Amino acid sequence: MDIFEAIQKRYSHKEAFLPDAVPLADLEKIARAGLAAPSGVNRQSVRLVILQNREELAPVCAASAAIGLETAPAAISVLTDKTVTPDGEFNFEKEDYSAAVENMLLAATAMGYSSLWLDSPYFDPVKEKAAREVLGVPDTYRLWATLPIGKPKGEGSRREKLPFEKRVSYGKFSF
Repeated sequence: MDIFEAIQKRYSHKEAFLPDAVPLADLEKIARAGLAAPSGVNRQSVRLVILQNREELAPVCAASAAIGLETAPAAISVLTDKTVTPDGEFNFEKEDYSAAVENMLLAATAMGYSSLWLDSPYFDPVKEKAAREVLGVPDTYRLWATLPIGKPKGEGSRREKLPFEKRVSYGKFSF
């Protein structure tokens, strides 16, 4: 599948997954795609935790009440190392993690998997801390998202995108 097809086919899978295991080599390939993303000032702040099976994933689900993870056979948690991203105008943690997530979502789609950008549980600092503790992550890291990865159980629902013409103008803003 080429990149443009993967972009068009990617969607946020919010339904159940098949229980089929995701091979570690596939999870590593998806993780490598995430780490290939650009990072602000090339600080490479993103760190990933690969959760290979339900046994590793279940405690993260329990700690963060992350709906969307409960049937996934595998996942990748996305963190940033706060020690390499100082506070202030040159802190690019959000951009770094976002670029990594998008690369991984596209890689997963290109490989025939479904996924979901699942960050909302970690908006709550208590849930974010609980999930970090379960994963053994020190306080110097921020947990931004966990991406469930697997084969979809049935056709996943997709939200309709606005037409190109309603979102793009030429030469100057004309909406």
